[in-house]
Amino acid sequence: MGIYVIQPGDTLSAIAARFGVSLGRLLEVNGLPDPDRLVVGQAILIPESPQQFLIYTVAPGDTLYRIAQQFETTVEMLAEVNDIDDPDYIEAGAELVIPGWIGIEYTVRPGDTLWAISRQFGVSVGLIARVNQVINPSLIFPFQTLVIPQKAPDLVKPDAEVLAYIFPDAYGMRQAAPVAGPCLTYSALFQFRVTRSGDLIVPPDPAALVDISRQHLISPLAVVTNWEGDLFQPGLARDVMGDSSIRARTIASIRDVLAQYGFSGVNVDFENMYPEDRPLYNRFIEELRDTLRPLGYLVTIAVAPKASDRPNDPWVGTFDYATLGRLVDIMYIMTYEWGWIGGPPMAIAPLNQVRRVLQYATSLVPPEKILQGIPLYGYNWPLPDTPESRATTVTLTGAYDLAFNAGVAINYDEIAQSPWFRYTDPQGVLHEVWFEDVRSLRAKFDLAQEFGLRGVGFWTSANANYAFRQIWSLLCDTFTVIKI
Repeated sequence: MGIYVIQPGDTLSAIAARFGVSLGRLLEVNGLPDPDRLVVGQAILIPESPQQFLIYTVAPGDTLYRIAQQFETTVEMLAEVNDIDDPDYIEAGAELVIPGWIGIEYTVRPGDTLWAISRQFGVSVGLIARVNQVINPSLIFPFQTLVIPQKAPDLVKPDAEVLAYIFPDAYGMRQAAPVAGPCLTYSALFQFRVTRSGDLIVPPDPAALVDISRQHLISPLAVVTNWEGDLFQPGLARDVMGDSSIRARTIASIRDVLAQYGFSGVNVDFENMYPEDRPLYNRFIEELRDTLRPLGYLVTIAVAPKASDRPNDPWVGTFDYATLGRLVDIMYIMTYEWGWIGGPPMAIAPLNQVRRVLQYATSLVPPEKILQGIPLYGYNWPLPDTPESRATTVTLTGAYDLAFNAGVAINYDEIAQSPWFRYTDPQGVLHEVWFEDVRSLRAKFDLAQEFGLRGVGFWTSANANYAFRQIWSLLCDTFTVIKI
């Protein structure tokens, strides 16, 4: 699928006509509830229009060799596809099928230039001009139809496993599962809280969440945490892992919960541990693996992101990537929260920082064990940023509503590969919002492919947020999602 960024004066119906797709299809793949609420700078998906073989009309002076060079193919291939007996002789005006290329019809809109169109489609001005026999590239006209040459897409998509953290909210899951389900491998139910005695506090109605997941061929995982009160407690983790009898009881409790509710495995999400407890955590995960793997359960963990070992640092020091990578089936790396509620305002998952983490992680852990974490939320910070100020969480659709209601355009940071905007609220307070859109998601999906990862995973604040169809239209267009 293509991506288009809304410009001043755009309407969805005009965009649909320009790209040769129906308005209904455009609304469907993007999950837009109101086609009239568009924001300048908003990114939307453009479904592929019906593809046609690219036809090139031979110009005076053309040779098959020159045409082959222009379209990055060979004389032999051109001759074979077009049944040309003598490659040294072609007639001006003859129409040739160009192998490996397609033509997409585009309707010129007022104000368009061939240069702008070429940038939009990633093809040279010269090639568009030659295919359309445009003598003067400066002279194109509104409502003129151009054929845009594009390399035929690779029909073989890479395989990927996809995880989504979910919450004990069956209603929200029922809303989201029909939309997200075809593109999910795992649902990770947050959270089963461990106690200092080694028992687990079971969240409300896990059986319903497991059942909904199974109905949509999603493998459910139980997320076990060291959450106590209102935060992740390092002392709780130490108590559970440091005492052999409590550790054994905790592992037995996890095993029993998996069996009782029909989970496919566990996702251990211990956070904010003491850095010096690294050996305790390694031993806990090893003993958990030795108990669960013979029973056919997956052992997965969530780890904090880091671009070097940093064994003495809080939050990240406990995680020994190399050892853990040998022990677990899947390592979900929480590659987000650079921008956090305490500020300063910035991208939540800047691509340049995520890249550094993945470069380090894949040097120690087999890439086929790693899931790259992606945030499906944004933060809205009041300005000026002070030590006391705190951001509020916004959904991806909520970010568009904020921008639309404030009448502001959305910007895009090319280094962080993330959208953002500022607006002033009715009380006169300036705000800065950073979030994710299909451009930033595509950049992250491309990064997962570049590093050969097992796949990607998502965190958001509520199950219903997974019902935003645009996410899954892009994901399932990018990957063949594995079901297990």
